[in-house]
Amino acid sequence: MSSEADRAPDGTTSAQADQPADQLVRPAPAKLDETGAEKPAADKPGQKPSAGKSADKPGQKPPQESKKDVPAEAKDQGPAPPGEPTAPYTVKREPLRVELSIRGSFEAQTTAEVAVRPQVWQTLEVQSAVEHGATVQKGQVVVQFDCKKIDEEIADLKLKQALGELALKQAAENLKALEASTPLDLKQAERSRQIAQEDLEKFVRTDRALGERSAEFNLKQAEQMLEYEREELRQLEKMYKADDLTEETEEIVLKRQRNAVKAAEFRLEVAKAHYHDTMKFDLPRRGESIQQAAVRADLSAAKARVLLPRALDQARRELERLKIERAREAERLKKLEADRQALTVKAPIDGVVYYGRFTRGRWSGAEAAAESLRPGSSVTKHTVLMTIVQPRPLMLRGTVSEGELRKVRKGLAGVVEPAAFPFVKLPAVIEQVAAVPSAADSFEVRISVKLDSAAPPIVPGMNGTARFVVYRQEKALVVPARAVFSEPDEPQPYLFLLAKDGKPRKQPVRVGHTADDRVEILTGLREQDRVLLERPKPEEQPTAEKEKPGKKAKAADGQKPRKPKRQEDKARDKPQDKRPADEQ
Repeated sequence: MSSEADRAPDGTTSAQADQPADQLVRPAPAKLDETGAEKPAADKPGQKPSAGKSADKPGQKPPQESKKDVPAEAKDQGPAPPGEPTAPYTVKREPLRVELSIRGSFEAQTTAEVAVRPQVWQTLEVQSAVEHGATVQKGQVVVQFDCKKIDEEIADLKLKQALGELALKQAAENLKALEASTPLDLKQAERSRQIAQEDLEKFVRTDRALGERSAEFNLKQAEQMLEYEREELRQLEKMYKADDLTEETEEIVLKRQRNAVKAAEFRLEVAKAHYHDTMKFDLPRRGESIQQAAVRADLSAAKARVLLPRALDQARRELERLKIERAREAERLKKLEADRQALTVKAPIDGVVYYGRFTRGRWSGAEAAAESLRPGSSVTKHTVLMTIVQPRPLMLRGTVSEGELRKVRKGLAGVVEPAAFPFVKLPAVIEQVAAVPSAADSFEVRISVKLDSAAPPIVPGMNGTARFVVYRQEKALVVPARAVFSEPDEPQPYLFLLAKDGKPRKQPVRVGHTADDRVEILTGLREQDRVLLERPKPEEQPTAEKEKPGKKAKAADGQKPRKPKRQEDKARDKPQDKRPADEQ
């Protein structure tokens, strides 16, 4: 059981106010006004000054502060300039208020979707529809579809039944023709198999060897042509060196012959490539294709021997199928007549017509539905065209993140501010908090809203913001969030407390709520303590005291020597009194 001193004015105990240490240094959401701007922290008019700002009780002398300490509190607005140490912070009591805002949409608690769901009919052309926002009564026609085409379909189906007899006669003629053509098709399949087998034998016997010889001959011929051209070039060069021809003529003839050599070299290169492709790709692939064709012809012949007789049997069964189809057409006619009645859509409940649908408080599809419900437009079956909603009662549906989930609970009371009426505050209570997320980092919250006759005209689909005070403490012992540290291997967060000698000392604390970059300290500190806003330098880090000589002698009986606890530490370990000043 929590003591009376551990209970906050709103009934929340300090045990309930605890939160994990790894969430303490995160800044809490800033307090917003109706316009969404951040409210400055200020005391309310007529409120008693907080403990950190007011004087002490009558009869007590205010604590003496040096001129050096006063600016330290006043200048605690940000980090010190580079190279200068941050001034220590003097612990004081201040009002602490933790608020939660949930944005969402107003939603009717009673709704009914309107959609046309025919059994077989597909063409749904709108003839008329009630306007968006119209008030309707249960049973009133809200959508009327064109029935001309379905009436024609019904008439055609009746005619189709009469034509069924002709279809039966035609099926009988098809069966007769199939019985005559099946033997011919079997002979053709066998002939194709024989031709494919002959082609394969011819390729293996002569065509493959002939192709290889042809590729080799072309390659050899290209090599010989290159050799001839090179020899002629050598003879020309030799001849021109011995005769007295002019230099210009000599160069022309030599150039022409050199080009001929290059052309012969290129043709040789092409011949080699052709020889390589023929030997490695063309002939093997041709042989493989001919072999596969022979295999396919064998398979086709075998398939024909099996399937063609079955086709005869299938044709015989087709006559029976047509008889069954006539029975099915009779059933379809029955369903079409029922669909004919469904093309006149009536309201299932009293309410207001909204085009589109509501899904988890979100209104969607209004523009598409308005386009579909124009006269002459077509809609798809099973599509929700409109939703009929009852304007009262309303609820607000919103979401909170994982970090805010611990702040909400069923039955928490607050107010809802409609976006259309920012200065109106409607009483609200959280009705349901989802146990599983509806999306990543999103838990759904349903909030009931009380609307009386004097409430503004709020309708489903409007937006609003629900505001809740989840924690309030008028005299909370707070420190800046950056003064609180934690380590993965330590169970408690801690601060660096300045001792009387001015040296920092590591002080474990128990923390409460966090708001506006401030952390509530439940135990471990007291007013006027001075703490560091950053870690001390390594040479200033507090170290464990060395055991003085003689300590072990006093513990010879097996008991561990215990260091006497200072009075100021005992005072810090006591839970801080959370009662208002007038109750202390």
